[in-house]
Amino acid sequence: MPIYPLDPPFCYHCCQPFPKELPNFKNCKICSAQPRSFLFARAGFVFSGLVQEVIQRVKYRNEYYLIGILEEWLEKGYKKYIGGWRCHGVVPVPLHPKKFRKRGFNLAEELAISLCRRQQLEYLPALKRVKFSQQQTGLSFLEKCTITRDSFRLKRGFDLLAKNLLIIDDIMFTGATVEACAEVLKKEGRAKEIAVLTVARN
Repeated sequence: MPIYPLDPPFCYHCCQPFPKELPNFKNCKICSAQPRSFLFARAGFVFSGLVQEVIQRVKYRNEYYLIGILEEWLEKGYKKYIGGWRCHGVVPVPLHPKKFRKRGFNLAEELAISLCRRQQLEYLPALKRVKFSQQQTGLSFLEKCTITRDSFRLKRGFDLLAKNLLIIDDIMFTGATVEACAEVLKKEGRAKEIAVLTVARN
């Protein structure tokens, strides 16, 4: 089964892949029309082939022994795209408690903890999910933004003032979820800059 690294050209802000014949485009249509709360997002791989298979087997078939592969893939993306950026802490995208009870674990948290251990970064689980959302497959960026608006809140006890924070998730589709997280971290936490790293980009 093939594996597809995510290489340029892609959108500077959300890393939406561009056709190879369009190497000089900086922003995709969505990012040009809708300013992002995060500075940039990156992923090591395209959500296809073996990467898609492993993620889905971990999340939906409880094949936890494969998490180590995802941790290695995330670290590869970090070294490739994030390593030169000054990061003060890593924030995983939280699950709603209802979904956490059903699944039994949060893959974003597992990935974030592993990356912090491997790269000596501070782990900051500063967000909580307060609004439950149903499956959003097939929805547009604006539709997802409407659904995810007000879904996240800042936990008490975290000092994020003027910090550069890295949001971690397993997959980025439209970017609406990480956008909602970044907005809270900046507005409520008064963080300085936000970057996003996922294993894969759809």
